[in-house]
This record gives sequence, structure tokens and C-alpha cells, in this order.
Amino acid sequence: MGNAGVVLTCAWLGGERADGLAALGADALVASAIPAPHGLSWKMYQGDRDRVMPNYSHGTAGIATALAVAGHRLRRPDLVEAARLGAQHLVALADLDDAGFRLPLQVPQAEDREPYAYGWCHGPTGTAQLFGALALAGVTSVAGRSCTEWMDRAARSVQASGLPTRLRPGFWDNDGRCCGTAGVLNATLNRAQGTGDATHLRFAGRLAAALVDRAVRSPADDDLCYWRFHEHRVDPPELDPGVGWMQGAAGIASALARYARIRDRGLATLSLSLPDDWWMGIGSHRPEPKPKGPSEG
Repeated sequence: MGNAGVVLTCAWLGGERADGLAALGADALVASAIPAPHGLSWKMYQGDRDRVMPNYSHGTAGIATALAVAGHRLRRPDLVEAARLGAQHLVALADLDDAGFRLPLQVPQAEDREPYAYGWCHGPTGTAQLFGALALAGVTSVAGRSCTEWMDRAARSVQASGLPTRLRPGFWDNDGRCCGTAGVLNATLNRAQGTGDATHLRFAGRLAAALVDRAVRSPADDDLCYWRFHEHRVDPPELDPGVGWMQGAAGIASALARYARIRDRGLATLSLSLPDDWWMGIGSHRPEPKPKGPSEG
């Protein structure tokens, strides 16, 4: 919703004008950092005194990711160091039981929500991308463990959570790209392509099968389908179908198409390059920045 997303997109676009905007946005992010006992943290809104959402879409994880990517693109070690300090803060905040890695959905915990989420927006699925961005920027370890180990631990927490099964009301009621199954599927495919590990591809198959199983066929045309998410706090719990990228059919269908392509053609098939995760897979990386000459600093 804010500066970090703009910075990521500008770093993805590249070029003189985009690099200038990325630098401007990154400097604003560094200026808004909040010192923490083990590093740096950020809030989504500066005036939000009582709530912190530390994960990818609205908090420290996504902001630190943007700084790491921008630092790599702009050859700015100061931005990379700020990103590393953000990751260090998150590691101190995380639940690391069972060799996993997961951060609270919200601090302090909201009474009407699960304490942990597992999707792209508020869970280890998205937050793992911070460690991939740090590795891209040349960071070898955070809090004594490699970036690869932190990504592996995040994947372990996701796979051990029980998703995509709806274990209880309020747990895994969403199949979209932002908060649900499609987002986990896309990130799992990134991990499969980035590592070559078939374990990730098998988990991706489970996720894809759940999406296919939950597709609702249109009563007017059997050639059409859509998805309906659940909100257990309302009656009836089925929500209207969405059509968009983050919370609807566009994002879900894209993830399914990508899974089918990799399943049929192999892990080496090219992937769509997107601003929020291009560094996590293979075949989708942006061109490396050109070295600056002496007159450019």
C-alpha cells in the first residue's frame, strides 16, 4: 500500500528515472525506521501506535525486502544494511520452534483472528522473500544462520501448518493470491524452481489440487468457474466470488496455469517476472545493474 511497493516496482523496471524514484523511496523508508533491541522495525502507518503487522505486505518484512532489492539495484550498501537489521529484528520476534520460522500476524494479537497466518501477505510464505532478497544483495547470514536456512525454515512452517485443509473456522478460508492457497502455490513453485527440490513440487501439487477441487462451476456455463472464500464470522459464510489478482480468479488461474506449465515442461521452464518476487525463482531475473563509472560515484 505504500513506499515499499513503489520501490520494489521501480527496482524491477530499472532505468534512470525508475532508479531515481527507487532511491527517493528507499531513503524515505530508512528515515522512517524505528530502532528495535535487535535491529530495525517499521510500521505501516506512522500514526498507528498500538498495532504492528510485521510480515510482508504491511510491515517490516516487506519494507526490508524493498531496501535489499533497491540496495542491490542501486549498489547502495547502506540500504542493504538497513534491510539486514530489519531481518535481524524479525528473527528475534519469530517463533522458531520445530526448526521453523513464523511471525505473529499482529502485535499485540487480535482477539478475533488466528495468532499466525501462513500466506503471502501475513505469513512465512511472503516473509521468506526477504531472505531471498538479502541473498541477492550479498548478505550471507542473519543472526548466525544463512539466508537459505531461513527460507527453508519458513517453508517448513508453511508445510507443517496443515494448509490447504480448512482445519477449523477461521483457518485457511481463503484461496486467493494475497492471503490464501494461490499465493502459497506461487511461492512454492518459486522455491521448487530456485532449489530444484522435488519436495516443493509435490507440495505445490497438493495446493493445485485443492484449488481445482474448490472451483465452483458456473450454473449457466459449465466451461466457466470461480472461487468463493469463507468468512466464518458471518452467515452465510460464503463470500461473493472475486475476479481480481490478489483476491480472485485472475490470481488463482495464473497460479494454476504456472503449476501446469512446470508440471508438464519441468522446473527449468521460464516464469513470469513480477515486481514482488522476481528474485525467488529462475528464468525471471531482471538484468544486472551496470557498474557506475568514476564520475557517477
